[in-house]
Amino acid sequence: MSDLLGRTLSSRYLVQEIIARGGMSTVYKAKDQRLDRQVAVKVIHPHLAADPLFRDKFFREARMLAKVNHANLVNIYDQGDDSGNAYIVLEFVEGITLRDALRDNGALTTGQILQVSKAILSALTQAHANGIVHRDLKPENVLLSDDGRIKVTDFGLARELSADTDTGSLVGTVAYLAPEVIKRGKTQTQSDIYSYGIMLYEMLTGKQPYLGTDAIQIAMLHTTSRVSSALDKNPSASIELNELMLYCTEPNPDNRPQNAIDALTALENITKNSVSYPEQNLDETLILNDSFEDISFTEVIADIGKPEDNPFEPYSKRNVFSKWLIASLLVFLLGSLGGWWFGSGPGALVAIPNVSDKTTSEATNLLQPVTTQISIRKVFSSTFAQGQVVGTEPPAGLPVSKGSGITLLVSKGKEMISVPSLFGLDLVTATAKLVGAHLTVGSVSEWFNSDYSLGSVYGYSGDDKTKLAVGSSVDLKVSLGAIPVVTGLREGVARAALEVAGLTVRKSVYHFSNTVSKGEVIEVVPDEAQVGKGSTIKLVVSRGPNTVVMPKVKGETILAAQALLESLGLKVVIDTKWLSKDYGIKKVTGVSENVGATLKVGSSVTIRSR
Repeated sequence: MSDLLGRTLSSRYLVQEIIARGGMSTVYKAKDQRLDRQVAVKVIHPHLAADPLFRDKFFREARMLAKVNHANLVNIYDQGDDSGNAYIVLEFVEGITLRDALRDNGALTTGQILQVSKAILSALTQAHANGIVHRDLKPENVLLSDDGRIKVTDFGLARELSADTDTGSLVGTVAYLAPEVIKRGKTQTQSDIYSYGIMLYEMLTGKQPYLGTDAIQIAMLHTTSRVSSALDKNPSASIELNELMLYCTEPNPDNRPQNAIDALTALENITKNSVSYPEQNLDETLILNDSFEDISFTEVIADIGKPEDNPFEPYSKRNVFSKWLIASLLVFLLGSLGGWWFGSGPGALVAIPNVSDKTTSEATNLLQPVTTQISIRKVFSSTFAQGQVVGTEPPAGLPVSKGSGITLLVSKGKEMISVPSLFGLDLVTATAKLVGAHLTVGSVSEWFNSDYSLGSVYGYSGDDKTKLAVGSSVDLKVSLGAIPVVTGLREGVARAALEVAGLTVRKSVYHFSNTVSKGEVIEVVPDEAQVGKGSTIKLVVSRGPNTVVMPKVKGETILAAQALLESLGLKVVIDTKWLSKDYGIKKVTGVSENVGATLKVGSSVTIRSR
């Protein structure tokens, strides 16, 4: 898988860092040097870019997004190809994904769910109204920006409703796929609603409804059961939102909202009919109010009441000087104490230094001026070697009080995992399984293999049980099926069949065979152990059997007997007193071999004429 960091695509987009990497593409943060702005560049993986059909589907995302314009959809800016790197340029949204919020906080509050759901369904309403189905709706594709906007992204698997939506293959993220997609590959607007329903369950409970060890097991649960009530996992969840979730996840697509418009209407009815929800604690708020919501309201602030008369005023006037003196002393003492406390005392704020890439002892020494309360926690890291400091908690640069506790995060090396079994899986299912195991697809090569059906994986890096680091790419070998069977075919027909399959016949060799007729193929011999399209092979062609049966030649002319025996591959010795000019009239009177005898081709036979 190519690494584009530091490259400039189409002399315009400077690739700066990786934002996300999936089974089909990698998303980079980049600088649009022409317009001087940050953008997101989505680049298709090389092994998929080589497929013209997949490239067309990838660029369809750009064309479809160009059709719609909505505040809750990520904007599309450009598309292109640079030296085989097919890419599209998208709006860069600074913030986190809904997946990050769920991972860090579990179930969301009712107010947060309503806010996120309204944004998702509003975006889908615009897409569905333009005849577009998303097909890969999941928390990773919902962006929560730092300025409060909520955006739906990644229409890379989207498809126009007017196109043939019966794909016949399992596309999308299996945890959010509707039953009809898994069973028949049939995608429709109701399929997006099912995916939203699964996301709604996750927002209500903090967990997915179906958990399993592999993608196939989860897919089976979607098709053989129905999603249970979220109240079983979270009794405090909204009853109305739980009912909407059950409605959206009906196994039969005809029993769900037919599109995002219907689902959004149901959501708005919940908002109208429900009692007001408690205000969220601002310290725990995950999502700012959507900046596209109506903010044209006026808040009325009550008049400030007139201060009441002071009942102790006569006494206070007698002690004005005393009060002034005491107040002055307090101000002085508090000022001096505060200066010491926040300047050099325990309350002083100090920025945590950056100790990444240091040894534990070096990092500890650098932190000593800040605090002596230093603890260590070991973490996996694909960037830092074992024993190196990855960072700190709180992070570097954050101002903290002197003496505050700081945790050193020390690398214990890369997290190593076993590659899941991929034998016999098609490429899409194998890709989904690798992504689920936190691995990526590397190079994909195709080879003829008679033990595995066409299109199935028969070998991959890590199939020898060697563990790989999390995030590693796994190279796949996919079967082209068996080499075409041409044994018994005429040489010319066999050559044509093999060349249609993508093989090159380098030469033919000819051997005797007692079982294969002359001129027919005995076997195919590859030049290399692995045979793929473009590989060279040689044909072994039959010369016929290497034995003959002795015919009757006694009584035939010498010339006729000689011609017959030589046509069978025998050597003829003539024992006669006649001149050669008489061979055409003189008869054979004796033969060295009996009629019907089995002779090896090339054997000598003596004929006599006296």
